[in-house]
Amino acid sequence: MLIDDFYHITELQKSGVTLRAQIELNSYHAIFKGHFPQQAIVPGVMQIQIIKELLEDDFKMALLIKEVIVAKYLRPVTPAEHRVLQIQIDHKITESGEYLINATVSNKETTFTKLKARLSESGMQGKVTTS
Repeated sequence: MLIDDFYHITELQKSGVTLRAQIELNSYHAIFKGHFPQQAIVPGVMQIQIIKELLEDDFKMALLIKEVIVAKYLRPVTPAEHRVLQIQIDHKITESGEYLINATVSNKETTFTKLKARLSESGMQGKVTTS
């Protein structure tokens, strides 16, 4: 899990099927030494993992990413410039019991990432894991 190491949640709000979180990145995290030493950038897979972890925390269950339908990386997230991010996740439950989500990673003036994905309960009851 990345929470409390790679990032910290500073604000969390839920309204119906929308989850809004504000997070603060750990700009000194070891991952930035390799991605990339000259200009640190948050990897896209880490952004997806943060979204998944926020949902797992809200749903109180481990989730499995079944399909990334669309992942658009519009601008790089550089922790030196964009340490605080807002994440909005809208979800609906499909007829098959899966979660269809639309999520954005942004700050006040810029949208960095848009994600549409399908997730399901991982089957590991009571245990939140990363995938």
